[in-house]
Amino acid sequence: MLSLTLFIYLCKVKKILFILLFLLLSCRFLWAAKNDIFSNDSIAVDSTKVSYFYQNFDNQYLGKITEYDTTTLSASFYDPVNTEHEIYQTLSNPGLAHKKSGFHHNVMIGFNNRLPAFNNYIKTEDDIIYPIIYQPFTEIRYMMGGKKEQHLNLLFSREFLKNLFITINYNIDFAPAVYQYSKAQNTYFIGNLRWNTKNQRYGITGYYFHNKIDVQENGGIVDDNVFIDLIEEDKTVIAVNLQQANNLIKVSGFGLNQYFNILSPRAEKKDDSLTTKKRKIELGRINYSFGYQQNKYVYSDKNPLSSFYQSHDTVIDSVMTFDSIYFHTIKNFITWNTLGYKKFHNDIPFYLTLGIGHCYSHHAGYKDLITNEYFGSHDYSDFRVNAGIIINLFKSTRLTGNGELIIDGYHAGDFNIIGEWRQFLGTSNKNIGALVFDLNISRESADWFEESYYSNNFRWNNNFSPTTYLGLAGSYELSWLTLGLKHNTIDHYIYFNNDAKPAQHTGTINISSIFADFNFKLKHIELSSHLSLQKADNESVVHLPLFYGKLKFGWNITLVKNVSMMQPSITVHYFTNYYADAYMPALRTFYLQDEVKIGNFPYIDLFVTFKVKRANIFVGYTNLYSLTKDNRYFTTPHYPMRDARFVLGVRWRLYK
Repeated sequence: MLSLTLFIYLCKVKKILFILLFLLLSCRFLWAAKNDIFSNDSIAVDSTKVSYFYQNFDNQYLGKITEYDTTTLSASFYDPVNTEHEIYQTLSNPGLAHKKSGFHHNVMIGFNNRLPAFNNYIKTEDDIIYPIIYQPFTEIRYMMGGKKEQHLNLLFSREFLKNLFITINYNIDFAPAVYQYSKAQNTYFIGNLRWNTKNQRYGITGYYFHNKIDVQENGGIVDDNVFIDLIEEDKTVIAVNLQQANNLIKVSGFGLNQYFNILSPRAEKKDDSLTTKKRKIELGRINYSFGYQQNKYVYSDKNPLSSFYQSHDTVIDSVMTFDSIYFHTIKNFITWNTLGYKKFHNDIPFYLTLGIGHCYSHHAGYKDLITNEYFGSHDYSDFRVNAGIIINLFKSTRLTGNGELIIDGYHAGDFNIIGEWRQFLGTSNKNIGALVFDLNISRESADWFEESYYSNNFRWNNNFSPTTYLGLAGSYELSWLTLGLKHNTIDHYIYFNNDAKPAQHTGTINISSIFADFNFKLKHIELSSHLSLQKADNESVVHLPLFYGKLKFGWNITLVKNVSMMQPSITVHYFTNYYADAYMPALRTFYLQDEVKIGNFPYIDLFVTFKVKRANIFVGYTNLYSLTKDNRYFTTPHYPMRDARFVLGVRWRLYK
């Protein structure tokens, strides 16, 4: 009850938190940095260097640290569904639903509180970064396009007190409609902190996040030929399927993670000062984590009798659709691991972790329009155990493994096991690449959405068998190149069929792919690309493009040495013809369709980026292919992509 009260309070003060963010950014010059390099790192480093880790201190101590991307080539990737190495099915406007073009099976055991169709616009505890900085750091990303389209992201991090680091991240994506009734306005706010004692025996990370997605849903255009055959060139008057439908999505949460080393540090006097002496054998540390997450989804439509719904279930309320779902999840985990006071760089000789956890979820069911009461409420609870191991041998072999098993309660017996063998061809510091082999085995019961659903236009009750999944992958990796192959075998696969309802394949399906990733820089040339060839043995259940790829090529031109440069670049992405999944707004879900093939066209963007010290200013012209008037540029059936347009933006890093 206390946790719920605190969450409600935090939701009420989110505006105050945003004002605080503005004041921190505006007044940061009043704070004086003590040194360019703080005492949290004993070796000299570039004080402008920024890296980060996820989730908890254990990842920092293990060396699971990522360098912050400051490359000029990546500066113009402003849209969360326009990334360097992925191609997505999208709708006709930024901020709307999306789906990866490559096959992706996202394993999650227990109660599923994710929303895959809006995943890139929703930030939860797994997406929160904890920057490692040596002076106050601010980054501003801003882009504006036609019709008042704007994307803004502010990231601020600094050490406020000794060992107390606070990070604030605010984002807004505003995209007015080009086609009728497809406006999107998405925002998220993240605040987090990390602190540890001077002797590093105790540490804590904490976080709060709030996401709001408010989008109009038009169901796509009524007649694709009006667009394809240029019958109507004014996109704002092309008829769409829905004109009064909206999706409102809110996802919020807070939590903390604490660690405590069992043994106290050993002090050693050296050169008239006290330092911490590392033990050869540690008794490890205890971790406790708590997390709370609340989800609320509302789909509304003032025209429930629209022909768009006629092939689905009988409408219950013919005046107004107001499908409202609410649920919240509480997680508590206690783990022990072998870490102590020493920090590693992915080279820990031996690491072991063991833990137990409890997850509780309350599903508030569905809201009755007449009584405004929720019905169909359910409580879900499970106990689970987890374990992990890392072994580094001979400076050339690294074995890692993680496993989780639900031992009691909701979906008891479900499990997920992940393993990796990384073999360096040489040593981890000096090699000619690495061979990497990955394994993923899981058993997953159908989640609440696949089992039972009740709304104005869709209703079902299913009794599906658990799905078993085997994922195998192998690759050869260099710092600038990855070549690999993947194979997925799924038994009793659950998918959304042509009627937009969940169905289960009773046999086994296999999906195989080969891929190549390039991140290449040589003198004036920069190149980033992802190429993939994929095939499913049952194309009645899984629809995939045979080939898809994305390439960005840039050429660096020095303007003033060590001060400014210019980078013209071109981005091309392409996928072969296939029956891409359709999208159902009322369910926020993609589903199979066998009527329309899309693909086999190049999507081309041109950019010129000017780098002036730490600022990257870019101007771009997107979807150059649309100028040919070959109007086949769909990534989702009935949702044409945006026409050619100019965009302007900046990515600017500030210090102190």
